[in-house]
Amino acid sequence: MELFVTDLDGTLLNSKKEVSKYSCDTLNRLIDQGVNFTVATARTPATVVELLEGINLKLPVALMNGVLIYDVKEERYIDIKEISKDSVMKCLDIFEGLDKNVLVYGIKDNHLWVYYKEFKYAWEYNFYKERADKKLKTFLEVTDYKEAIKDSKVINFIVFDKFENIKKINEELAKIEGLTVNYYEDIYEEDCYFLEAYSNEASKANGIKFLERYIEHDNLVCFGDNLNDIPMFELANEAYATANAVGELKTMATAVIGSCDEDGVARFLEERFNK
Repeated sequence: MELFVTDLDGTLLNSKKEVSKYSCDTLNRLIDQGVNFTVATARTPATVVELLEGINLKLPVALMNGVLIYDVKEERYIDIKEISKDSVMKCLDIFEGLDKNVLVYGIKDNHLWVYYKEFKYAWEYNFYKERADKKLKTFLEVTDYKEAIKDSKVINFIVFDKFENIKKINEELAKIEGLTVNYYEDIYEEDCYFLEAYSNEASKANGIKFLERYIEHDNLVCFGDNLNDIPMFELANEAYATANAVGELKTMATAVIGSCDEDGVARFLEERFNK
């Protein structure tokens, strides 16, 4: 039995950050035929549920790079990979020392909260604006991070900045035990780099492993476009990079498929099951 797992941004979503009608219709037809299909993404439920509302997913999804496993139908968190309190405090001390605004993600009462201070860059505001006022996520401006997060399970830190600043932040956070830290160029904002830090127990690969309790499979097929897809590419029996993917991922891939603007994932699956 096969399990198909796709990334969203730059993979299933086109450059307009949408699932095209063709992709949506194709995936629904295949899911109805019994194809086991789900998503592993860096996004949170707040945007994922809205983006995928036209797709009849039957399996839970791995979100925030495997930090969360979420049941879309029941709107509940099945698994949460929390950052230890000690590591959270060390991270906040680093951000304070660098006078850096950070988005701090925490789960409280089955709801996602994002704590932040005043934005410095338009990149930060644009990210916030796209995701604010969502049913499943609440942004809360704070003056003291440590006070704000005391009753939450902190799961993620997100930072936007120029390359040289992101590199410095990465070097400091990499010294903290129990963290995975990634940074890469933002695919939507010019000259902007995006850094995220989360529990080292989480990854898209581990998120997929968690899903094994829902669907037994002997062949894992993954689709992606960026560096945070590497763990699931390493886990997969077959791994396909979209034509717009970064070079490193294309090198690892079983093959390169159509780009996100060419419905690469849906066309691949349609050809596979409707030969």
